[in-house]
Amino acid sequence: MLYVPNRPGRHPAITMGHEYGAVKEMALLRLAATFAEAGFVALVHDHRTFGASDGTPRQDIDPWRQIEDWRRAITYLESRPEVDADRIGLWGSSYAGGHAIVLGATDRRLKAVVAQVPTISGFEQSRRRVTPDNIAALDAVLDADERAQLAGEAPRTQALVSADPAVAASYRAQDAVDFYLQELPEGTRWDNSVTVRSTHKARMYEPGVLIDPSPPPHC
Repeated sequence: MLYVPNRPGRHPAITMGHEYGAVKEMALLRLAATFAEAGFVALVHDHRTFGASDGTPRQDIDPWRQIEDWRRAITYLESRPEVDADRIGLWGSSYAGGHAIVLGATDRRLKAVVAQVPTISGFEQSRRRVTPDNIAALDAVLDADERAQLAGEAPRTQALVSADPAVAASYRAQDAVDFYLQELPEGTRWDNSVTVRSTHKARMYEPGVLIDPSPPPHC
């Protein structure tokens, strides 16, 4: 979805991406409208297999495919007559904040990058979410899903959020439950589910390796 300022000329542009398993109606449309009022062209998209975007299997999260798609969104903005192609920025939150780090480090067309509460290390993030006594059980679930796919089964799914400890879910914190289960506009396409293999890919996603840890030079 493209938001264009109500004024003539070419404008700086921002392409925006959302959290793990979210869709644009959960927060980004309001933010994009605000940016447009401030004079920016704002482009918001759903990641593939989510929301209004196509792709199968549905509710499947592959960070590198999402980054590849987002790079094409930058190219699309360059082609728009309303956009100053020399002033394109990117805004990503949470999981997409990690994508923002990757794209900021690898796509020189971007003139500004905002990574809000970004994923820095998928491995460390997974360790914080899973208690040590549950790691073996999680590994067994992931391994069983891999073997089932080899046998020709579709990728297995689980809930994205649930406060019920008896329900397998990616997130259990109450703030996550409240965010993902918020009331959405009629017609929004979103399901409270995600493929199990998305968790496997998230555990191997390390955007932080692209950040230079050295302190800035003294002036």
